Amino acid sequence: MGFEHKISHMLSLQVLNLSDNHIMTLSKVFRSDLESIVSSRNNITLTADLTENVISCSCDNLEVLEWILEHTLPTSSLLILKMTTCYYTHNVSSGLPKHVLIRSKADLFFQVSFLQKFCMSYTPLLISLVVLLFFIFNIIIGAIIHRFRWKIRYWYYVGNNKDFSPNGYTSIEGSLQFQRFKYDICLVYEEDAREFVLEILRPKLEEHEYVVFAHDDILEGLPLCNVLTKSIHASRAVVFVLSKGSRESLEWKIAAHMTNEESNHRGKSISLAMFYDSSSTRGLPENLQLLRQDDFIDYPINGSEDELSAFVEDFKAKLSAIVTTTV
Repeated sequence: MGFEHKISHMLSLQVLNLSDNHIMTLSKVFRSDLESIVSSRNNITLTADLTENVISCSCDNLEVLEWILEHTLPTSSLLILKMTTCYYTHNVSSGLPKHVLIRSKADLFFQVSFLQKFCMSYTPLLISLVVLLFFIFNIIIGAIIHRFRWKIRYWYYVGNNKDFSPNGYTSIEGSLQFQRFKYDICLVYEEDAREFVLEILRPKLEEHEYVVFAHDDILEGLPLCNVLTKSIHASRAVVFVLSKGSRESLEWKIAAHMTNEESNHRGKSISLAMFYDSSSTRGLPENLQLLRQDDFIDYPINGSEDELSAFVEDFKAKLSAIVTTTV
């Protein structure tokens, strides 16, 4: 405990006997009162007896110890303090703390000097540990965010109240109030497959009464990640038309990751990958490498009529398996 009584009114005080108590520290107010009493009179000493107390030798009490040292005999101050013991309270797990005897000012000086060095090394260590823990915490958080970055993006854009349409933004919930999906198929393709998609594949799908969303429907200037995520979320199936340009495309990377997240959310695969040319089978986007073998179909670009007919039937069957089972 500390001695915190107000004594500033005791202007005639010459001896203050606080010996044989359980005083561990002296409050700033008490110290200020002692100095104020001494300074208010001429050449009259004031002696405060702190012998046989449990004054704490710790970093928290270092300022008090330095103050006591300044007023320990021999001193030029009219305020004289006496203490005989100092108790170390660091790392005390049980029993009484370790104490040292203070027989002279030299003994107290030694203890204060030791604590000054100890506390100086202790504080930077604590600061270093806090900085290290903060650094490790940020690394862990960063690793978690990086690991789930696509899932975070997916839920961010899906949870956003605004969706796109070819004519601008509309509410996805409003447009789908009585219908879970706005589109049957979302087509993902690159520029080198654009002519095939728009002139052959999309018309063929629309002939079979599929509602198709193609990336050419996206208005210029709309945020790509937002639009792709919402179009995939609003479609029963996603058809990737793989061509040479697919491997280096940012649009492909976003679409592949968001389709994977949507598949995980629905608990089933919703994608079909069509190889538009044979060279596109090399270096697949990483998420498409996770697709089952029967999720891929090869377009016979130079095939016969029979091969094209067989392709159309196979494509329709695989697509129907995804679309009809999507609730």
